[in-house]
Amino acid sequence: MSGAPPRSAYAVRDLVWRLGPEFTLDIPALELPAGRTTALLGRSASGKSTLLSLLGRVEGSYFERAPDLSGEVWLDLGGERLELLALSERELLKRRLRGPRLGFVFQREGLFPGLSPVDNIVWPLTSAGVKPAEARDRARTMLERVRLPESRNVSTLSGGERKRLGLARALAFDPGVLLLDEPLTGLDPEALGGLLDLLAELTADPERTTVIVTHQREDVERLADHVVFMDRGRVAADGSRDAMAERLARFFLGEVPNAAPPAPPGAPGAPGAP
Repeated sequence: MSGAPPRSAYAVRDLVWRLGPEFTLDIPALELPAGRTTALLGRSASGKSTLLSLLGRVEGSYFERAPDLSGEVWLDLGGERLELLALSERELLKRRLRGPRLGFVFQREGLFPGLSPVDNIVWPLTSAGVKPAEARDRARTMLERVRLPESRNVSTLSGGERKRLGLARALAFDPGVLLLDEPLTGLDPEALGGLLDLLAELTADPERTTVIVTHQREDVERLADHVVFMDRGRVAADGSRDAMAERLARFFLGEVPNAAPPAPPGAPGAPGAP
């Protein structure tokens, strides 16, 4: 990428989330560029999905701030700057942040099993104020793009089809920020190729910021501009994909960057230190 460095879509500061005696998400500082795609990489249980949940404010019980969580997560929505962890659930709903402005595709899709694929997309759109006719048109367009029928019951869909529906539902809002938790894992080769092409097209939009949790080399090569390596709840390394080229090559050969150990209690930079 040439030209001036991009502004930050996300700025994480002094983030500490204790999730039990053996795991703490501990990120003193992290910036994710706006208008680019960031890949979160690391071993299983390294904190990738945990961090993504905070970027989308879907942590804890979803309806209240998670306990044992401190720090700041700033989101820049094209001039409007929000500290996400400071917002109550009422404020999040009032701002219509999730869905229209910030799309999230979970590993567990959170679909409505009793509804058809088209109604799984229409219902969230109309709840956000989209007129029913427009919502149905958007839903049909997105289902066509992910190659799913309109009328089958969701409970009869395969795991791969459910992933495609979850992606279609998020994309129907055309959000400025898109958060993807392993959206292409478990797909058959034909579906994988089509969806990867679709994501490559969508993430090329300079007005959209995307963060994707993945283990797949092709996802990184086709989609990512920026890379963050996670290890045991901490950031081991981050930078542009070009700057991380050597680490990426080693990662896909099985060598995962290790984060520096946390500072001892009371040391400069340790949580709670003056």
